[in-house]
Amino acid sequence: MLDVFRQKSRSTLIYVLFGVIILAFIFTFNTASRVSRSGGLGGDTTEAMADVAGTTIDNHELSLAMLLSADAPQPGASGFEKMQAAQRYEKTRMLFSGVAPELAMLTPFDGPVPPLKAEKVLTELTESVLVAKAAADQGLAVSDAELSRRVMALQRIFGSSLVDENGQFDPRKYDVFVRFTLGSSKAALEQFLRREILRDKLAAIVTAGITIAPAELDALVAADSKRPHLEFVALDADTAAHAVAVSDADADAYAAAHADKIQAAYDAKGEQYKSPEKYNVRGILVAAPARDAAETDEAKKKDLDEKWAEKKKAAEELRADLDKAWKGDKPLDPIAPPKVEGQDAPAVAADGKTAKDLAAPEKTARLLQLFSKVAGEKTEHSITKDAGGKFVDDLSAEGLKRTPFGPAVATAVAAAPVDTLVGPVEGSQGWWVLVVEKKLPPTVTPLASVSRELAKSLLQQERAGAELDQIAQSLLDAAKKAPTQPLADTVKAWNKTRTGKDDSGLTAAESGPLGKSPVAALQGGIEAMLGMPAPSEDPNDIPGMGKLPEAAKAAWKLTPEAPVAGQVFKSEDGKTRYVARLAPDKKDAKKDKAEGDKDADKEAAAADAKVRDSLGKIVLSVEKAEAWRGYVRKLLLTAEAAGKIKRTEAFATVVQQEKDRLAAAQKRAPKAESGASPFQIKVGDQEMPVEPQGKEPAKPAK
Repeated sequence: MLDVFRQKSRSTLIYVLFGVIILAFIFTFNTASRVSRSGGLGGDTTEAMADVAGTTIDNHELSLAMLLSADAPQPGASGFEKMQAAQRYEKTRMLFSGVAPELAMLTPFDGPVPPLKAEKVLTELTESVLVAKAAADQGLAVSDAELSRRVMALQRIFGSSLVDENGQFDPRKYDVFVRFTLGSSKAALEQFLRREILRDKLAAIVTAGITIAPAELDALVAADSKRPHLEFVALDADTAAHAVAVSDADADAYAAAHADKIQAAYDAKGEQYKSPEKYNVRGILVAAPARDAAETDEAKKKDLDEKWAEKKKAAEELRADLDKAWKGDKPLDPIAPPKVEGQDAPAVAADGKTAKDLAAPEKTARLLQLFSKVAGEKTEHSITKDAGGKFVDDLSAEGLKRTPFGPAVATAVAAAPVDTLVGPVEGSQGWWVLVVEKKLPPTVTPLASVSRELAKSLLQQERAGAELDQIAQSLLDAAKKAPTQPLADTVKAWNKTRTGKDDSGLTAAESGPLGKSPVAALQGGIEAMLGMPAPSEDPNDIPGMGKLPEAAKAAWKLTPEAPVAGQVFKSEDGKTRYVARLAPDKKDAKKDKAEGDKDADKEAAAADAKVRDSLGKIVLSVEKAEAWRGYVRKLLLTAEAAGKIKRTEAFATVVQQEKDRLAAAQKRAPKAESGASPFQIKVGDQEMPVEPQGKEPAKPAK
């Protein structure tokens, strides 16, 4: 599905959808999961980090503010974890301080956010000081009740209770929370929160008068609806090959004449024809706390090692109990008959038999039944818990090296006999106790048995490459004969005529709308949301198709009455041909389908209103953020010009220390390919990246 999002990345509807998703990432998932201490800023000594208009920001205040702010993505992070962390870090300030979500997203940065957290947070503290002074000058103040509400909001964020058994505020619990969880003092915390509340009050006032006129939304929707998007079929030597018929005789003759090419094709598909040994396992996970590759605090690392040691001991005790059954020192329950739906499971009387009394396969079945029961009760691997620890897929050694397992698990499983216990073995999420149910030997498909298949494929590609223009023109002629028919149906009928088969390697796809989304212009693009490279602003670059000047020009001239483009379009490298038509307007299609159906009409109207409302909220948040940045920018520039913002040498030292920690963490982190997408999708049995726009997508082995 993500590749579809990527192709349609200029669509206003997709921006609305992703705007909602991004807010969900920031404010609903694992709210406290990114709260972490800022090593190196605390301690007994007090050092000034900056002077802002006569107010000193010291290391203790900076440490507190960093604790109450989201972290940047950890080196080596990927996928949604990286995206979520990046959104929290870049789009919010003091996220864990109890601030309202809409105010947390009003940040002072008018450009790239500093990658070093200390620099980012000190800028935000500078903003707080200047804005709070401006608020006080306007007569704003913070009541004790407002401060109390903000303090109590920290309960939810940090999972700490500040009340007694009667629901009353407990000063002792508050003192412990401030000292040991926040590493601060009550006076320092309350001074910090009062200033933040003042800042939030003035931010609410500055942005309160900003509204979105219905006409502005109408203009955005109208501008988006005028952008054409295309249905298209892309043909190259690979995809068009399926439309080329090759007889068995031709394939055999080709194989005889081109043995070297057949061998090369066979070798290139080694993984397809050569399967490694695979293992089917059940496992029980005793989970341990996550390890942070960037952690440099020796005390924290020691504490973490001790917790892993405790978990290993628990796993060893679990293994010892299972060993009793495997050695025959513990009776095994008879195998329960299959449960009949709608009836209670039949009772099975214990017979007191142990593994010593039983022969295979009943012995094996009873042992696995016991393991499955224990796994269902004790494993902390949520995906397999309900399946009794069973991993459905057969895993190779390479598969066992990945999360949730690890290299040690792969080595131990490979060495273990079938139906024996393995572990505890260290994995990426804790300690595993496993049983190997099956070992599947490696397989090799001989060249002779696939020679004709390979020859057909190679000959089809050669003929398709030579006849690509004729093939594409033939498909275009078919589309012109049925201009109102979806291109997918045209391809199916055309392929049936050419090859006698319904199936075809050719598929119709839909481009993203041409031109830039109005919301994208406001938000900076969905790529910025996802941390992906910015798309080309070239008007000839069609989302999902690439740079096709003639196709882009033709797209704006197509109409519902004449939807099929009059020519075949060629890619810049000359390897691909495109047959295209104007994609039907989905709203019009829905209206035609729903015509005369009052319930459907209401449903369509409600859906449109929901999208419009979401779009309005996104645009409003963008305009409020811009207004706030403008206000803060003026305060910062005025203070800087007057020499009222001064950072100290001590802060420069903190920044350098953070740079050093980041560099060390990056060296330890797994290397990612340059420009790689944060997303991975599965194509067959292979992990495939969703590539950035304009980059040729990777192809799975055939």
